[in-house]
Amino acid sequence: MVGRMRKISAPSSPAKRGLGALGAFIGFALAGLGAASAEAAPARLSSDADISAFASLVKAYSGASRVGWVVAAPSLAEADAVVANIGLHLAPADQGLLQRVKPESAADAPSVAEAARGPVAWLEPQFARAAGGPACSWQVWVADPAAPSPDQGPANIPLAPGDRLPVASAATFRVAFAGLLQSKVYALGETKPGAIRDLATVPDVNIPVAAGETETILLAISRQPAPVLESIRVALASSAGRRIELGPDHALRENLLGRGRGIGANIQLVGPNMVVAKAAASKPAVADADGRAGDLIETCTFVLTPAPEAMR
Repeated sequence: MVGRMRKISAPSSPAKRGLGALGAFIGFALAGLGAASAEAAPARLSSDADISAFASLVKAYSGASRVGWVVAAPSLAEADAVVANIGLHLAPADQGLLQRVKPESAADAPSVAEAARGPVAWLEPQFARAAGGPACSWQVWVADPAAPSPDQGPANIPLAPGDRLPVASAATFRVAFAGLLQSKVYALGETKPGAIRDLATVPDVNIPVAAGETETILLAISRQPAPVLESIRVALASSAGRRIELGPDHALRENLLGRGRGIGANIQLVGPNMVVAKAAASKPAVADADGRAGDLIETCTFVLTPAPEAMR
């Protein structure tokens, strides 16, 4: 039932994973969007109950910065009225989310036949990185057949560092990396503390999300091996991408990201033992015990949370 989306630039060997060039990555990523097929459809907005449910969906996706929405109706005036009604179902603190909702007439969306018969809505990925947003050498894409989509394929959602996205159990994700060959690269996914899989060795073309569990994806690059991450990779060496219970001593969220920061925090590691906030990166780097001030690790985190199965 679920279409499988190609995982780009993430071969099993960490050395090979550094071969991807940024231009090639972007081209393959965009080309891969149409490769999947699955049952999907726009969300109908024909009743007040539909609109209330859709408003809840917009709120649920508020932590995904590259998610936008299209509301289409037979006329633009009808679409504007539906968007205004959606606003009535959002709390005052959530009114800013309406900026992510774009009204269109059926003529503006000729490929979506349902729009000519009544108001519908679907998820629209936002590909441009927000001005001033954190840069990351990694890209994560999620394919979710349960999210409202304008066509028969699953919604393909790009994530920015620190994003938090609700996903259904049938969703999959893929990772891509563009960086220097000389870098050490790490790709890890954790559910409950210490339950980790090495995403660089997952055999699936599309990596299934952890159904019913929150999954933190941690992707990092370093000029030198990072002892903490190397120890995790060694512990997972024979796992062939399967999730292994490594115990709390290896927990990413508690030991590496930190309880106080929240699992969506974007951080940098300086040397093997020191953790500093990303905002401090503009200050002079602090050298580790060997005096190496340049061995910074770029760490990008993404969080996938369980979503209700009935997302449309």
